[in-house]
Amino acid sequence: METYLYKAKDVLKNKVVRGEIETESEEQVKRFLADKYLYPLSIRKKTALNSDVGDIAFFQKPIKMADITFFCKQFAAMVQAGISVGRSLEICAEQASHKTLKKHIMNLHEEVNRGKTLSEAAADEKIFPDLLVSMIECGEASGNLDVVLNQVVDHFDIQLGTTRKLKKALTYPALVLVVVGIVVFVMMVKVIPNFVAMFQDADIELPLPTQIVIALSNFFAANWLGIIIFTALLAVLGFNIKKIPGGRKTVDQLSLKLPLFGPLNKKTMSALFAKTLSMLVASGLPMLQAMEIIKKVLNNAIAEDELDDAIELLKHGNTLHEALRGSQIYPPIMYSMISIGEETGALDEMLVKIGNYFNDEVQTTIDSLMVLIEPILTIFIAFIVGGIMLAVILPTFTAAAAMM
Repeated sequence: METYLYKAKDVLKNKVVRGEIETESEEQVKRFLADKYLYPLSIRKKTALNSDVGDIAFFQKPIKMADITFFCKQFAAMVQAGISVGRSLEICAEQASHKTLKKHIMNLHEEVNRGKTLSEAAADEKIFPDLLVSMIECGEASGNLDVVLNQVVDHFDIQLGTTRKLKKALTYPALVLVVVGIVVFVMMVKVIPNFVAMFQDADIELPLPTQIVIALSNFFAANWLGIIIFTALLAVLGFNIKKIPGGRKTVDQLSLKLPLFGPLNKKTMSALFAKTLSMLVASGLPMLQAMEIIKKVLNNAIAEDELDDAIELLKHGNTLHEALRGSQIYPPIMYSMISIGEETGALDEMLVKIGNYFNDEVQTTIDSLMVLIEPILTIFIAFIVGGIMLAVILPTFTAAAAMM
């Protein structure tokens, strides 16, 4: 199979279109164009020289969850308006501003036109979340694709809102810590050595804090290049630690035990678990299949292990609340509410209530964090920078006392 680039004139719409197709020969490309009432202007094999730079993975703009959510909103609105799936995908592809996502939507359109179901085509593209693919499959089976898509959009919107709020809360302290680190580094390498020379000329006994700062300054000045390289390597390791065997589990375990952020992560996963499961159960998906999807949605190694254990218990006839009992992530109140939902036969409704409860808890916790972060940062900066300045000033008082 070869990939061919084509330029053709759309006879019906009287416009020039460009695209690419994977097929066995140039003749098949011509037949493909003829079927679509396209008159070929040029056809050539795709090579590294004539490929778009955007096709190279390094230059591709990553597809974010916000991009997929926006596409789902557009697509759901058109399907709900009675437009066919094929035509809706074509319109979404024309309006998409993200080049990579546009190509994937065009692929969806072509595969659906060839007879594949939308869920099968979406699964083949590998960019859409498993949750979205499964919900589309349920919508196709029940004939309520527009309703299911709107449910998914609402679910993604809540997720995005929480993620953005959390990022906003963490961006400020992260920037402040980086700036403070740079300032302290410069002071240690460039500023403190000037004071050291002055103290040596004064021939006075230096206080302990000053001696500590001078020792640190000497170390920084002698090893500044190594410190920069080590910090850079540490940053690279931090961004890629989940790719190291065992690293993902360690980080995920730590994320559940951190002060302030540990409880927040648990509440976030509890809300996501309940909201996702309620949507999947309400759409008619079997419980075991729904739990498999949630494993990927939560994206946490500890949660995955716990859900694997829960799935095994479900297979042996246990109820959901029994299967989840003893989790280090989900609190006892969740088991109690799930138990009530199972007894009353309204599990999906109870899961919605659980999801709303924990989502409110997450929002409250984030608001509390945003209030706490600023004074904590102020105290930290005062301790670090103020401590260095005090250590520099103390010898001045010692010298003044010696002269009196």
